[in-house]
Amino acid sequence: MKKEGKVLIANTGEDTLTYLDLRRGKIISTIDFKILACSYIGPYELISNDGQIIYCTNIYDNSLYKINIDNGKIIDNIYIGSYPTCIRFFKKYFYITNTDSNSVSIVDSENFSLVENIPVGEKPIDMEIDEINEKLYIANSNNHSISRIDLKGNENFTINLKNNPLKMIIEGRQMYILSNANNSPIPKSNISLLDLDSLEERKFIELNGVFNTMIKINSSEIIFATNIDNGILYRMDIKKRNILSKTNLLGLPNKLVWDNHRTLYITNLSDNTLTLFDTETNNIVKTFKVGKEPNGILLLD
Repeated sequence: MKKEGKVLIANTGEDTLTYLDLRRGKIISTIDFKILACSYIGPYELISNDGQIIYCTNIYDNSLYKINIDNGKIIDNIYIGSYPTCIRFFKKYFYITNTDSNSVSIVDSENFSLVENIPVGEKPIDMEIDEINEKLYIANSNNHSISRIDLKGNENFTINLKNNPLKMIIEGRQMYILSNANNSPIPKSNISLLDLDSLEERKFIELNGVFNTMIKINSSEIIFATNIDNGILYRMDIKKRNILSKTNLLGLPNKLVWDNHRTLYITNLSDNTLTLFDTETNNIVKTFKVGKEPNGILLLD
């Protein structure tokens, strides 16, 4: 089956995956883990190497599933750390943050086995890989820090920050960091800039409210970020350091993915939907009803 124009959504609240055909505007199928599994698993984040075999982290039973998307069957599963959230892939290995056990699991993709669990800071929630220098950066959301793991095995290092990081974006030798400012009497967030050579952090953009994720449009000066307090998608110019526009998504925007062309995909926790947003016209294109408590988004092509 051709995968172009297809998207997969992990619905944590009902143990399902929604398989959508965006071009035809309809659901292809729903993979129901309640039938395949014997207990609640909590599918959360998704990744794939070839568009056919899907890997899904499950936060309730602390597992990683290997799934054939064409027939919806579980090929294999392994248990990793507690509350596995973010997953990345590099050089045949999966790297997974375990938010409740303060560790990163390394899984060998070839034999689908757990290699090791590496301790990091408190409540790891996001990861970025510097593929050129082979370093893994982990945002510790309750520890005012980022853990840096040398994938060549030379060192593990802690980078101390002013606030609790939630989301990171590496661009060249610098990193944008979205954090919640926990020393403020009213809800505030900020985006700071970290020099990856000197490891010096500097203020960049201050924001009112509780922001939960962001994404940068490649080859431009635009960052999109979502405010889970008011359900608004913010478009920001990082060169001028100002807010260009605000779009009300009417709910609790959660995960945010860009298709590298002109569309953002946004899951919404309050109304169980997937929203498509055009970054050129700055408008909502379409909204799809998916499963309960949608989290991870995987674009298939």
